[in-house]
Amino acid sequence: MTDLLERQEERTERKRFDAIWWGGAFLWIGMALAGDYLDILPRIDGDWWPWIFIGIGPWALMLNGYRLASATAPNPTTWDWIWTVIFIAIAAGSVLDLTGAPVGALALVVIGLVVLIRAITRRE
Repeated sequence: MTDLLERQEERTERKRFDAIWWGGAFLWIGMALAGDYLDILPRIDGDWWPWIFIGIGPWALMLNGYRLASATAPNPTTWDWIWTVIFIAIAAGSVLDLTGAPVGALALVVIGLVVLIRAITRRE
């Protein structure tokens, strides 16, 4: 019975972090859209959408770091890390103008390594 309660508490805590993630993401996307609408947002590659990833990537990294450092928060899942790497790779590719560079291939290699390491080191 205690194991069931612990899993339920962890699930509830994960849902709370999901809500924090989505709330922050929507807040940032709304600010980026407002900045574009008001014409105060500098264009990257002639467009505004890279700003979404420039905000969401560090946001996801910060939440994952907090979850790792906290004794009470559930650890980030493999998919949390995969999405974080994808968002940061897109943001870096936009800011550093890495068109034609192997950013996508590098992101896939990092994702593969994360999945493998998490699968090998997982303890149940």
